[in-house]
Amino acid sequence: MTPTTERDLADGIGPARELADAGSALTLGSDSNAVVDLFEETRAVELDERLRTERRGHWTAAELLRAATADGHASLGWPEAGRLTPGATADFVTLSLDSVRLSGAEPATLLESVVFAATAADVRDVVVGGRRIVAGGRHTLLDDVPAALDTAIKAALR
Repeated sequence: MTPTTERDLADGIGPARELADAGSALTLGSDSNAVVDLFEETRAVELDERLRTERRGHWTAAELLRAATADGHASLGWPEAGRLTPGATADFVTLSLDSVRLSGAEPATLLESVVFAATAADVRDVVVGGRRIVAGGRHTLLDDVPAALDTAIKAALR
């Protein structure tokens, strides 16, 4: 599911809870040109359900995080990724806990704080396959990410 894309295109709210209750794994991604933020996609699943049903508590933070990590990787054919265990592919991010969104988060509720408050702006480090791609908020392979993206978009539109 890509809730922000569905929202942007006015495609409606997907039946995530019903599908999960029927045994389907929930997997999340981000394919929007308006927002590319897996944290927003993750929390949108719960928030969309709240809008639809006018009640809270459809998903736990742990269920939503699993949809954005282990289950998402498994749906791509990479069951060895999306989790931090020995032998697993080292794909992970670190977050800054001193942003206005996460400052003061308590260890006992840190997962809930991350899932329901963090944004892509809180990401400090990105490791893919054991290789550091972002360090301290700066891309290690590209000097100017916005310029590279602009070039790629313009080339695709030609």
